[in-house]
Amino acid sequence: MIPTFVFVHGSGSSAHAWTVTQREMASRGHRTLALDLPGRGAGFTQAYYEQDLETFAAEPSAVSGLTADDFTGQVVDAVQLARHHGPVVLVAHSFGGLPVTAAANAIPELIDHVVYIAAQCPVERAPGEYPALPEWSSSALFTATAPLMVGDPTRQGFIRVNWRGADRVRRAALRDAISGELTEEEFLQVVVTSQPDEVFWLADPSWDHRADKDSWGRIPRTFVRLLEDRSMPLTAQDLYIAEGDALTPDNPYDVRDLESSHAGFFRKPAGLAEILDDLSVRASAGSR
Repeated sequence: MIPTFVFVHGSGSSAHAWTVTQREMASRGHRTLALDLPGRGAGFTQAYYEQDLETFAAEPSAVSGLTADDFTGQVVDAVQLARHHGPVVLVAHSFGGLPVTAAANAIPELIDHVVYIAAQCPVERAPGEYPALPEWSSSALFTATAPLMVGDPTRQGFIRVNWRGADRVRRAALRDAISGELTEEEFLQVVVTSQPDEVFWLADPSWDHRADKDSWGRIPRTFVRLLEDRSMPLTAQDLYIAEGDALTPDNPYDVRDLESSHAGFFRKPAGLAEILDDLSVRASAGSR
């Protein structure tokens, strides 16, 4: 049976990020579904669009009060829907690895394969503890986004980033951190739909959903290492792989390498599509 690829976006993103990937996958005969996680897909406020910063800073957030269970439930619902049509390959990018891991803990029998694209998969510690580890120290993401932060996440309870407020120098720093191989115009196509608000998962104990050996651990899984990633360094990616392999040595990651930055593959998806194309054959065979 033909599998359905269910795509889960990363932080500050939305289902729109997968549009070019879905087009590439469709040209290869694949069926795909891209999710908007809670608080996504509703567009931007007028204050953000017009850069009325005083109003924008005071606006309530669509992600206020959302918990890890809200995000996990969205993924579980999508998998259950897609499963009616055959095997499911669940694909996570970056922060999307957190709700995907929690969903894999909850419904392993409905998932035929999990793919982490430089995505977070906590095993030995709480998700918010990883970015403070030495393996993350070379990340350029936090210094690039810090000047664009609006308000205090610890007080607000959510993260707000003014992506539209980046001048040329700050855009250059963002492009270097997120998708350094893209041109300025290509990068703007990536960042133009970036969502300003994100849940403050770094300090929220509800997000402590670590990979479970007896559920998540029995699903075949692939980790796509992004070799030019300056947001989640290779050392951080390799840490997630090593911890997962140690948890289930009889079911280690199938590791693939992709010459891409953290988000560059969204505009140039052929390499990723080739990897997923191969995994489609495996998922189809495993479902028979």
